[in-house]
Amino acid sequence: MTTNVRLVTIAAVLCFSATTLFAQAPPWFRAKDPGPRPNPATTIPNPVPGLNANEIALFNESLLRVSELEGTCDTCAQQPQGVAPIDPDPTNPFSPLKLINSAGMGPVFNADQCFTCHFQPTIGGSATRRNAAHIVANRMGGTNTVPSFEEPEGAFREVRFKFNRDGTRDGGVHSLFTLQGRSDAPACNLKQPDFDREVLKRNVAFRIPLQLFGLGLIEAIQDSAIRANMDADREVKRALGIEGHPNIVPNNGTISRFGWKAQNASLTMFAGEAYNVEMGISNDLFPISRSENTDCNLSYEPFDVPRTDDLSYYNPLKIMPAWLMFTEFMRFVDAPQPAPMSASANRGMHLFKEVGCALCHTPSFKTPGMENPVSPSDQIGSKTVALRGQTVNLYSDLLVHHMGATLADNVVQGNAGPDEFRTTPLWGVGQRLFFLHDGRTQDLMTAIQDHFSFPGFDGGDNPSKDHDSPHYGSSEANETVKRFNRLPEGEKQAILDFLRTL
Repeated sequence: MTTNVRLVTIAAVLCFSATTLFAQAPPWFRAKDPGPRPNPATTIPNPVPGLNANEIALFNESLLRVSELEGTCDTCAQQPQGVAPIDPDPTNPFSPLKLINSAGMGPVFNADQCFTCHFQPTIGGSATRRNAAHIVANRMGGTNTVPSFEEPEGAFREVRFKFNRDGTRDGGVHSLFTLQGRSDAPACNLKQPDFDREVLKRNVAFRIPLQLFGLGLIEAIQDSAIRANMDADREVKRALGIEGHPNIVPNNGTISRFGWKAQNASLTMFAGEAYNVEMGISNDLFPISRSENTDCNLSYEPFDVPRTDDLSYYNPLKIMPAWLMFTEFMRFVDAPQPAPMSASANRGMHLFKEVGCALCHTPSFKTPGMENPVSPSDQIGSKTVALRGQTVNLYSDLLVHHMGATLADNVVQGNAGPDEFRTTPLWGVGQRLFFLHDGRTQDLMTAIQDHFSFPGFDGGDNPSKDHDSPHYGSSEANETVKRFNRLPEGEKQAILDFLRTL
């Protein structure tokens, strides 16, 4: 036998053996989520490869800004603003451990640092194992009560109320905490919302933090590419009950793509809203405070705007407001990097497509443009050269889909209805701790099963199920979940192994 024939024969045997292993696991075997991969050695994320020197400088400055510990007023800062902290946190050298080094926080808020919500597995990630709500509630002497749904070892949850008392739709964020009792707002006695009452009324919907990695690449994907992908494999999708549609920006008709329901049109909108809604900081995009209680509102309005003091005005890295630096962080932070695939994971990648998961969780898009355009007609794509002509392995179609009662939160945002959600990008899922929009599970298998829902179902384990749950239709993922469930346990395991490599 020649060497080439021998190698081909060995390869065929190995391929057959691997396939047999996945298809014929022992009868006692049950597929199980292998759990998150270990976190990297450093909590500092990488920038997108290929940024120029000035863009790298902006990225490094953005790390300092998004890690600032917010206080209420300019004169309340305990250390100089806009410089490296003098008491750095061991887990994040850009952040103070305890001393406030920023200002502008409003009377109502969910957190006092960007990375409070975005830190798993690094700065810019998703919810951490330790729920920071239990720290934020009493910072600076605050007398807030931590709501019962903020479990110490659970995901940090943002709360929306579904309806107003008169029965009209609400859907807005109701902040967890106020400045009551804090030493930097000594006259503030503003009460928290009555969360227990709203929970009993089943009037709450939860959201957990999304990862921020690679968002500049997602921003650079053209609407035409999203629409072309939506129209691709139309008959196959229709046969499986998959529709999906974009959430449209009402002012200009473009595709909105950020947030759990694709409710944010741009990274700029995402950043401005986060500063105002999550930390109460008014800014250029959201200039009015969420509460104008005179005893608690101690900041100018709008507060976070381009800086005109002499120290900052003549420094290009300091003149930009912090909320806009958050935009630059999201634009320049690199995408999650997958892990090497085992034989099982490699088989799982193919099965992921075969059962239909990839029809919504589109493996990749391509951004337009080239590094060095040679004519005016070539000058397309992102102004940032490093974002041009890139393959974006996000595993999402960026459309919203009907998911039925099991996932419905009864919140409407733009064109996204009460049971509709954007296909969550799966890149980075290998190191996430909590899944689905409300963080209800840490188990990928449960997350997959909760994509299934049929008309008349009461919502099962959905924390947001209510009197409207039986009125939703089928989940668009039903047939795909059925296909997954019909797989042998070894092949289910292969898909789970694949997902944990992303």
